[in-house]
Amino acid sequence: MKKFCALMAVLLFSALGMAAADESQFYARSFLIDRVYPHQAGYKVLYITSKMSYATTYLPHKWFSQSASKGGVQAKGELSWGNDPSYPYMVVFWKEGKFSHVRLYLKKDMYDVSYGVINPDQDPAKFDVEEPDLEY
Repeated sequence: MKKFCALMAVLLFSALGMAAADESQFYARSFLIDRVYPHQAGYKVLYITSKMSYATTYLPHKWFSQSASKGGVQAKGELSWGNDPSYPYMVVFWKEGKFSHVRLYLKKDMYDVSYGVINPDQDPAKFDVEEPDLEY
């Protein structure tokens, strides 16, 4: 009888846990950043793929401006500055299968080894994108 009651209690709590779980509309994926290259047009991000190779993506500054969030529309980019040992990394979010936004977690200290120098004359057209070009 005790085993039966214990089994029923476990099943009840499992059922309640599944009923209370909310599924998010968002799918998120994290990428470790090797180096960030600030540019007047945006950020060139060198990151590590799941195959342990390097890939590059370009993120325009306009995604990270305060005005990008006006009118109830969420900005495509968020920046978080800190000194956490896990920094730098980025998290990319998709909503219903379409790109939603990206969060960059960067070191506060611009002299950190995670920052690189990019030629200021580099073609700014590379930063004119609607969503990041990512390799997994």
